[in-house]
Amino acid sequence: MLLSYTLTILLSAALLFTVQPFMAKLLLPRLGGSPSVWNTCMVFFQATLLAGYTYTYLLTRRLSLRVQITVHGVVCLLPLSVLPLVVSQNSAPSADQSPWLWLMGMLAVSVGLPFFVLATTGPLLQSWFAATDHPQARDPYFLYAASNLGSLAGLLSYPFLLEPLLRLNTPDASLWMLRLRPMSQSVLWSLGYVLFAVLVCICGVTAIRRAVRVEPDPFAEDSAPGGSSVSIAQRLRWVLLAFVPSSAMLGTTQYLTTDIAAIPLLWVVPLALYLVTMMIAFSRRLRISPPVWATALAVLTVVVAASFWGFGPQLVWLKIPLHLMTLFAAGMLCHGLLADERPRTDRLTEFYLLVALGGVAGGAFNALAAPVLFTSVAEYPIILVMACLLRPSTGGPSGRGWHARVLDVALPMGLAGAIILLWNLIPRLELESMLKIELLQISAPCLICLLFMRRIWRFGLGLAVLFIAGWRQSAPLQYQHQERTFFGVHKVIQYSGRPYRAVDEWGRTKIVEVPLRVLVHGTTQHGSQALDERLSLVPTMYYHPSGPIGQVFERLEPGGGLRRVALVGLGVGTLAAYGKPGRSFTYYEIDPAVVRIARDEGFFTYLRNSKAESEFIVGDGRLMLGRAEDENYDLIVLDAFSSDAVPVHLLTREAVELYLQKLRPGGLLAIHLTNTYLDLRLVVDAISADLGLRGLVQWDASVTPLQCLESKNTSVWAVLAEDAETLAPLEVDSRWKVLPADPTAPVDLRYLWTDDYSNILSVLNLW
Repeated sequence: MLLSYTLTILLSAALLFTVQPFMAKLLLPRLGGSPSVWNTCMVFFQATLLAGYTYTYLLTRRLSLRVQITVHGVVCLLPLSVLPLVVSQNSAPSADQSPWLWLMGMLAVSVGLPFFVLATTGPLLQSWFAATDHPQARDPYFLYAASNLGSLAGLLSYPFLLEPLLRLNTPDASLWMLRLRPMSQSVLWSLGYVLFAVLVCICGVTAIRRAVRVEPDPFAEDSAPGGSSVSIAQRLRWVLLAFVPSSAMLGTTQYLTTDIAAIPLLWVVPLALYLVTMMIAFSRRLRISPPVWATALAVLTVVVAASFWGFGPQLVWLKIPLHLMTLFAAGMLCHGLLADERPRTDRLTEFYLLVALGGVAGGAFNALAAPVLFTSVAEYPIILVMACLLRPSTGGPSGRGWHARVLDVALPMGLAGAIILLWNLIPRLELESMLKIELLQISAPCLICLLFMRRIWRFGLGLAVLFIAGWRQSAPLQYQHQERTFFGVHKVIQYSGRPYRAVDEWGRTKIVEVPLRVLVHGTTQHGSQALDERLSLVPTMYYHPSGPIGQVFERLEPGGGLRRVALVGLGVGTLAAYGKPGRSFTYYEIDPAVVRIARDEGFFTYLRNSKAESEFIVGDGRLMLGRAEDENYDLIVLDAFSSDAVPVHLLTREAVELYLQKLRPGGLLAIHLTNTYLDLRLVVDAISADLGLRGLVQWDASVTPLQCLESKNTSVWAVLAEDAETLAPLEVDSRWKVLPADPTAPVDLRYLWTDDYSNILSVLNLW
């Protein structure tokens, strides 16, 4: 009996965590790569999860066990009518239809029913199990660990197993004709659901046969706050204890993937840790008491606060485990407290409903509210402070009088004054190195804050002071603009520039630095411009005239073949420097804030100084380009790959076919492939071979001292065309290598990305 319940809960959770990325990826090409697609999918799934928990609560409160099982058995059969999960290839919102409403409707019709049923499984089966005569029925919460183990298995299996091995869908796939159809993610998931429905029926029959006539006794009276009655304050506390780790997980993910290292698949790790903490907290053998995690969280959070204003970028590989350990401690604390405060079994479904409500609220706070309320990722330190305020008392001073409360506020204020004093005093001590100055400035306030640790509010306020000081200390002196949108935090920063050793007219050597203004998103630079008037018109970074894209504009210009150019991705408008009279540039940019920043002459002047006509189209590049006239452009520049977050849907075989459709005969597609962690040349090679295209690729690693002064970066670019004549002006240069590398070899399907298949792991290079 216990085995069937455990397997059913585990399988349902695994199916939940695989269907979410599957459906989002299936719908992505139809709506473009906007993060709003992923966000809308997440909102839908969270809302459906909450609806499933509400259904479970009402079902168990209003109906007898036998009626519950009968009703739910019928509900489990309903999703079979929509299996396997498919979306019509021609399905897409019309021009006058809201994409948000279309996406929500499509999700509801295609996956709403099965997701809803799966979402009910954990609390419902635990409730059934609690109503049986099984020896462990008095405390069924350990089954929650099985649910989180299934979630973890589903989370890890999708990017590392299902996505690399199986396509998303098989056209006209049918469960009843598997011998005639190749396996796909859709078919495999549908078979998993059928198995799940059978297991639910087995669990239901077992529950009826072994049901007891009376409610089982409480498993432990002292662990059920207030006996069978639960106060409103306790309910709110359950919501808060679920809210904090959910928000902390998302905050950690965003901070790690934008401000520290934009490593592909790094988002999996915080979510996995979040699930592991839930699994351990509700297990019977692996738990460690919350006070231990309270102490660990306090120490780790102080170190995190110190890292905001003390650790340099060279310590990235120390920062990542530090933030992950802090998330783990926060999750173990909050989920451990939830496990300790779990109610009697007659309140089980209500408990899970409130926990789900807290999780949804945490996600909504980070995804929806934070981008509106804050101009930086401020929700991350805020939620860490909240986690520390939830710590149980560790045996600190027992004084609760007015004087103790005054000190709880006065001492953190004194800490703020001490930090200001240190900022002004220590630099005057003429210490040997800046490192010693930084260590003194950081260590003293942190040690003082740790002395507050036994007083919850005193420590929380002191920690807030450290985070505020860290934010102030790390803000660059030449910081000029910061703006947060749904797509991230954009900063305009002025740097001193790269040093260049030059010789003046009298033969004397001098060091020259040209200040730069840079648009930054996290750790990624999306464009720059020299502030020296003599160099302000020179394209910088990946777009330098001596680089691959500069060669494209230079060598194709004599033929007059670059009159109409489409650029997918704007940055700061650097490529506008290649504008000539009679030339037209159309910029496709997904973020309207980037358009505003690039066109603001107080920041960048590439667009103002360009001699080409400019048009700006806001929206996803692939989606908006699809609405343009066919054979409309001489050159399409795909520049959405300077960041390490790869919009996969822009580099699939179907996407390249679309680009070719928009090019005139003899037109050229240029693709920017510079990437720290992914070798995207393999993907372009496979696509060019599959479509029978001619291509060239160049890895430009040559940067002379003068080019360094002009802020040139190394870069990788590829160009594709339908005929060899188009590439002839570039092919004579030996720096360009022919694609595909071996025209006679069969296409390597691991690298052939399509709307139905992509494999990030195949091109991942972390070392």
